[in-house]
Amino acid sequence: MNSCLYISKLFHERLEPRKNSFKYSIYMVYLDLDELEDLQKNNYIFGYNSKNVLSFYDEDHFKFLEKTEASAKIIAGENVTYSPQKYVGKNTKERIKILAEELKFDFEIEKVFILTNLRNFGYVFNPVSFYYCFDKNGKFRVMFSEVNNTFHDQKMYYVLIDDDKKKTFTSRQKKNYYISPFISYDNDLEWRFSLPGESFMMAINSLQGEKIDLKTVLIGRRKEITNGGLLRVQLRYPLMTVRIIVLIHYQAAKLYFKKVKFFRKAQSDEAIAKIISDKDIK
Repeated sequence: MNSCLYISKLFHERLEPRKNSFKYSIYMVYLDLDELEDLQKNNYIFGYNSKNVLSFYDEDHFKFLEKTEASAKIIAGENVTYSPQKYVGKNTKERIKILAEELKFDFEIEKVFILTNLRNFGYVFNPVSFYYCFDKNGKFRVMFSEVNNTFHDQKMYYVLIDDDKKKTFTSRQKKNYYISPFISYDNDLEWRFSLPGESFMMAINSLQGEKIDLKTVLIGRRKEITNGGLLRVQLRYPLMTVRIIVLIHYQAAKLYFKKVKFFRKAQSDEAIAKIISDKDIK
């Protein structure tokens, strides 16, 4: 089986305008989207589109398709062009393949893995899910980052892979997205990542010019997905996804009391939508 667990460490360091850092132990799942039904059959606490202790639901992904507000649609559509009706009734792998077609890639996606968090007793919040996509020859071709904020917005970014033999892949893009109230929407995001194997690494920096405001690094070691393995991570990291959202708000409170500048969402979204619209006109 290709799917696995990653026992991971998350490092987060804010450098500007006030220093703040933390390190947490977490776990994530790396799922071959062709194996979801088999995972459900073989693991009694895992469900696919069904209630269980741990579950993967297709509806927890591609949520940007559901956005109807004008600014949210503009922001979600900056990097990916999409026709929502094409995705209705499709599973996550099918949606990735449709998205690749809409982006007019010169290759067809055959295999898709997702690095993500599962629903935990029905609840999930994923700050980001990563899709690693391969063509029919097994060549790594593109990585999508599906980024969520706590306001139920979602935006896709992607990195095309020019040489899949590299050990580390990099990309820098405009953020143009309200991820945190304590950092500007107009920063750049810089990805540096490896292809998951016995271990994985994902680093994302937030930059203003050449100055790094925020560093985030996620590293993990592979463990097999078994009944025992899932039970162990559930006991070791109980209510993982609830813990994630609680810790996000805890760290936000620390920044608030450190008097870090607060960016309001409505004004930020309006400004982002204008930037994207003006760019499209040009």
